[in-house]
Amino acid sequence: GAGTQCQRCDAADPARHHNASYLTDFHNPDDSTWWQSPSMAFGVQHPTSVNITLRLGKAYEISYVRLKFHTSRPESFAIYKRSRPGGPWEPYQFYSASCQRTYGRPEGHSLRPGDDERVAFCTSEFSDISPLSGGNVAFSTLEGRPSAYSFEDSPGLQDWVTSTELLVSLDRLNTFGDDIFGDPRVLRSYYYAVSDLSVGGRCKCNGHASECGPDAAGQLVCRCQHHTAGADCERCLPFFRDRPWARATARTANECLPCNCSGRSENCTFDLELFRSTGHGGHCHGCRDHTAGPHCERCEENFYRWDARAPCQPCDCHPAGSLRLQCDASGSCPCKPLVTGWKCDRCLPGFHSLSEGGCRPCACSAAGSLGTCDPRSGSCPCKQKVEGSLCDRCRPGTFNLQLHNPAGCSSCFCYGHSKACTAAAGFQAHHVLSSLRHGKRSGPKAGGWKSDPQSLLLSPELFLGDQRLSYGQPLTLTFQVPPGGSLPPTQLRLEGAGLRLALKPSDQSVPQDAGQQGQAQVHFLLQETSEDTLPALPAFHFQRVLANLTALCIRTSGQGSGLSGQVLLSEVRLTSARAQQGRSPPATWVETCSCPQGYTGQFCEACAPGYKREMPQGGPYVNCVPCTCNQHGTCDPSTGTCLCGHHTEGPSCERCLTGFYGNPSSGQADDCKPCPCPGQSACTAIPESGEVVCTHCPPGQRGRRCESCDDGFFGDPLGLSGAPQPCRRCQCNGNMDPNAIGNCDPLSGRCLRCLHNTTGTYCERCREGFYGSALAPRPADKCTPCSCSPVGSVSEQMSCDSVTGQCPCLPHVTGRDCSLCSPGFYNLHPGRGCRSCMCHPLGSQENQCHPETGQCHCRAGVMGLACDRCQLGFFGFSIKGCRACRCSPLGATSAQCHENSTCVCRPGFVGYKCDRCQDNFFPAEGGAHCQECPPCYGLVKEEVAKLKARLALMEEWLQGSDCGYPWGPPDILQGEAPGGNGDQGHHLLPGTGQGRGLEGAVKASRERLQALIEASGCAQAGTAKTCTQLADLGATLESSQDEILNAASILTSLATLQDGSSQPSNWSHLAAEARALARGHRDTAAEIKTTVHRALLASNTSSSLLWKLADGRAALETQHDLEDRYQEVQAAQRALGTALARELPKARRVLASVQQGTDNSTLLLASLATAGAPVSWVFGALRGLGWVQVLEQKVASRERAATKATRALQASVQAALQRTEPLTQLRQEATAALARASSSVQAASVTVMGAKALLADLQGMKLWFPRPKDQAALRRRAGVIRDRLLADTRKKTQQAERMLGNSVLLSSSTRKKSREAELLAKDGAKLARASLQDGKQGHRRARQLASQTQATFTQASQLVLTSGARRRKLEEAEQVGTGLNTVEQQIRESRISLEKDIEALSELLARLGTLDTHEAPSHALNETQQVLDSLRLQLGSQGALQGKLRLLEQESEQQRLQIQGFDSDLAEIRADKQNLEAILRNLPAHCASPK
Repeated sequence: GAGTQCQRCDAADPARHHNASYLTDFHNPDDSTWWQSPSMAFGVQHPTSVNITLRLGKAYEISYVRLKFHTSRPESFAIYKRSRPGGPWEPYQFYSASCQRTYGRPEGHSLRPGDDERVAFCTSEFSDISPLSGGNVAFSTLEGRPSAYSFEDSPGLQDWVTSTELLVSLDRLNTFGDDIFGDPRVLRSYYYAVSDLSVGGRCKCNGHASECGPDAAGQLVCRCQHHTAGADCERCLPFFRDRPWARATARTANECLPCNCSGRSENCTFDLELFRSTGHGGHCHGCRDHTAGPHCERCEENFYRWDARAPCQPCDCHPAGSLRLQCDASGSCPCKPLVTGWKCDRCLPGFHSLSEGGCRPCACSAAGSLGTCDPRSGSCPCKQKVEGSLCDRCRPGTFNLQLHNPAGCSSCFCYGHSKACTAAAGFQAHHVLSSLRHGKRSGPKAGGWKSDPQSLLLSPELFLGDQRLSYGQPLTLTFQVPPGGSLPPTQLRLEGAGLRLALKPSDQSVPQDAGQQGQAQVHFLLQETSEDTLPALPAFHFQRVLANLTALCIRTSGQGSGLSGQVLLSEVRLTSARAQQGRSPPATWVETCSCPQGYTGQFCEACAPGYKREMPQGGPYVNCVPCTCNQHGTCDPSTGTCLCGHHTEGPSCERCLTGFYGNPSSGQADDCKPCPCPGQSACTAIPESGEVVCTHCPPGQRGRRCESCDDGFFGDPLGLSGAPQPCRRCQCNGNMDPNAIGNCDPLSGRCLRCLHNTTGTYCERCREGFYGSALAPRPADKCTPCSCSPVGSVSEQMSCDSVTGQCPCLPHVTGRDCSLCSPGFYNLHPGRGCRSCMCHPLGSQENQCHPETGQCHCRAGVMGLACDRCQLGFFGFSIKGCRACRCSPLGATSAQCHENSTCVCRPGFVGYKCDRCQDNFFPAEGGAHCQECPPCYGLVKEEVAKLKARLALMEEWLQGSDCGYPWGPPDILQGEAPGGNGDQGHHLLPGTGQGRGLEGAVKASRERLQALIEASGCAQAGTAKTCTQLADLGATLESSQDEILNAASILTSLATLQDGSSQPSNWSHLAAEARALARGHRDTAAEIKTTVHRALLASNTSSSLLWKLADGRAALETQHDLEDRYQEVQAAQRALGTALARELPKARRVLASVQQGTDNSTLLLASLATAGAPVSWVFGALRGLGWVQVLEQKVASRERAATKATRALQASVQAALQRTEPLTQLRQEATAALARASSSVQAASVTVMGAKALLADLQGMKLWFPRPKDQAALRRRAGVIRDRLLADTRKKTQQAERMLGNSVLLSSSTRKKSREAELLAKDGAKLARASLQDGKQGHRRARQLASQTQATFTQASQLVLTSGARRRKLEEAEQVGTGLNTVEQQIRESRISLEKDIEALSELLARLGTLDTHEAPSHALNETQQVLDSLRLQLGSQGALQGKLRLLEQESEQQRLQIQGFDSDLAEIRADKQNLEAILRNLPAHCASPK
């Protein structure tokens, strides 16, 4: 203001700023506030402007603008506006005293009607300097505008008043002219100051809103109506654009109308042309359901619909097969010729490759394709081993495309070495024919064919062996079929290469006239595609089976049926090939292989020259690899051994022969040259210099050419110190270090450095505290420390035997170092020895135990330290161990049973194993116990008694029928039963009767078995093994009887459940559910019938096996033969014992005579020594005695007798073993038969378990079935409900007809579409049925695989049982042989001991004759006395004399060494005496003794 200087404005100071907000607080005219700009002193003057901007926040329709200035009004200022945010500033009004000069506009302006009214005027009305304060400026937007009175009809004027922002531009100050002097005080007095700014107007809502308000973001917007939108209601809502948007007036609202999109779009735009042509401008976009048009009123191109309300469907007309892509109202497309289908998308059958030109005919190969070609691609469906678009060529690895081959081509065999083969030339078809004159039942070996009990017909050798040339060819069986007959199911079985196959027929032919006898043929294709099980064996393995066919069997299920006879096999024909011999058709199925490198032959069966088998003797299937002989020879193709030449050797001729040197890997003939060494010994060449050096000089020589002796040898090979002497090794018995220096004296050869704990001149004996043989070749076998165990030996101070190293052991202690307990003893303790195991002879496997704990090796089910009791849950303590009780854990009070295997049951449980509930008891929930039935079930028991009586009648009927036939009554086997649904449970009654028949058969078998036991004399001592086998067979029969009784009781209960009355139930289901339950009842009954059928088959098979084993003539003959051979073995054993008893006293007498002679000689020598007789006389006296010759003669005679007895024993043992072999074989056969019977019983047990499960299911289902009275009531209720439903249906149908009216025309297209849908549904059903069929086939394959697995498991179990029996027999035979070998070894040792004793006596007598008479006789006699004493001790023992003989040899060696020592000492004494005599002679005279 114009006040004092202290009242200055400061925009930076909030307390002193005067911003534009003061323009809107005009409340009191006497105390106004203002906004002011900087003064002229700061440059505020034209052309510098000061702008005041007012942002309205949205579009307004401005009516006036009013300004009130606090200072004088500006000389020039202008008002601008913006019509839209961000738009240009448009002039609203100019105020200036110099309009033309300042704004370039004339002052004053007027508009005439029709002129553009959006023009800003310039006026000087408010540009005067007075008043100096409080001057007003008012601007009216419509003043001077001709259309102001018709504002609603003037869009231009409406746009003129529209503004979103206002700008007041202050351009020039009004002054008194004193500003030209530039006085600061004057300049500071001029500035712009505005005290009030007011704007009049209304929200711009285009007449579609009555108010404005802030939106969610706080922005001011119109509250739009009339389906408009926008901040100013300037547009229609998105879907309300059926006519153009217009401003609302007082006369009309001009509301926005919705678009018509037929309910298939929510998005549209305004189309002016459409509006002009139709009066509706809403053009729809994004039409759904494939509709099109401005209003989505029609289908898109190439779409159709059968109803205006239905969505459009694509025509999907095939572009190549249709005449045009647009279909009719039903969706059918117009097709070209040879094209079919609703959419013209496929060719007619027999045509393919739909294109613009139509379809082409198929050209598939008939031999290689499976049918017509694919109608789309034209590709033919090839067989498994065929390829090509026309299926006209074989896949790689196959050949011989044939029409009859299911796989198309045959796989190359080539022994697995090649995948490339072609049809071989030079072969013709050949038929292997076998004619059965009167059918296979005319004789057991008709035409070489053999039959076995399993309904198998075994082929002769003519059809076996190498049948690879029959691969892919048919084997034809010709049957004689009686009138009205049919062929039985037939199967072909092949065995070879360790594999077993089953083939199904490829096709079969039947007689044309069913009323006459004729021939029928069954064809089997010998190819992997004919296998009866999946997955099929690979072609290579199938041909391996044919390459070594060991068995070909024909199996039929049943015998066929006919009106006047049986179906008989008359001829078997196998198609094969052979070498061309005439004009017969060629055999194109024979292959010739293109062999890879290393193979040769038509089938690549041999290795090419220069190749060998990768595994020696591997056969034609093993790969061939190149020979590795370094070009010095060839190799054997089978063994791979190189035949080396050129002085080479080794598996690959990789080294030179000994005596030659060189590098054989060069592959030249002169690679190996002779060595220039003594005796042409081995040598080598130094690589650097090429000098040849001998590597294997003669022993004791060394040097490059072996010119000197080696250390450890003595001699002079070149004669440097005299005559040449060969180099000899130092004789130190290998007890020196060959790498050491000075091992022996170079002249005498005396050993100087003995090793390995040896000593002596030649290191020939062990040191003290060591044992072994110093002369042993290996150091490990030489002298070893005694190392006696302090726990098991008698004393640690006692040394061991110097030869054997045996330490003195405590009782029952064994081992060289006394560290082990003897067999049958344990718990080694110092000073005491070992304790006896005391193993029980029945419960333990052997009389040995753990050496520390004493635990014996118990049999199965046996426990205890001594194996003297059964484990918990086992019974029957015997030599075979204990058997498991197998008590039910739920029904038994304990896992332990009685000795008869029966268990102690809980209340409510019964059975041997307490595994089922008692009568009138049922398993409680969870199966933990049996709960007593309510009292009402007593009535059920009465009904059960009645049914049992009926069951007895059925059993009598069965016993009167032909029950001896192993397969039972025909109606049971074939599932025939009386018609009707009410008595299907009676199908089980014959099975019950037959179970009783089986029970009687088993009882009869047991009675015959008991008769066999009594006839075999089991009470005698010699038939223990036979009686054991018969007892095991009796146990098997007993278990079979128990299982059959159990099965009969279950079948009886099933019959009771089928016919007995049940508790009344509240039946409330509809008739449809009743029919479903009835069908389930029939299916369950069929399953029960099948299960019982399998049980009868298994039981009959078991019964037949038991009858054959117990009642057959072969069994009786085998038993008699068994007993005869067993008696022969016992006689041989008795003869062996007699021979031993006869020879034992003779041996004892020989030993006694030798002992007596030794005692006599000892006494005689002692008496002579005391008398002082000379030794020579003593020797003469001994020789004078003739007892030595007598002794030798006796020994010779006893030796001959012992040898003769030994030979006789050996012969008898061999004969006994030969007689035992048939016995072993017979026992093996009996064991196998027993195993088969056991497996049959197990199968019956499994069947019984299945019947139990089905019984439980029926008991659960029984409660859901109504009684006959309830069934009648249900039928009546179902009839009432059906009538009621029909009446309601008729009413609803009539109502629907009245409501539909004229919809019949529309329903025709619907029915057409429904027919199309039905066709599609049928196609889907076909696909579903095909998928179901595949699933069923997979299920059947799984069942077949499971049956094969079960059969394999059964065979494995039988093999395990058979191998166990064989192992036990072999162990028994080995024990017998071991005993005989022991006896023979003892006799041989006794003979050797006698011979050694004779030699020792002879040597002793010889030494006595050569004693030096100068030595003391008493010393010599004492040594002799010691030797005789030791000899007497040896002869006094009754065992093997081998160890004692070693002691004699050791004593003899020690005496020899002592004599050698005496000789050396005597030589040294004599040398010392001579030296002393020489010294004495050379002494001076004065030094000599006066004596």
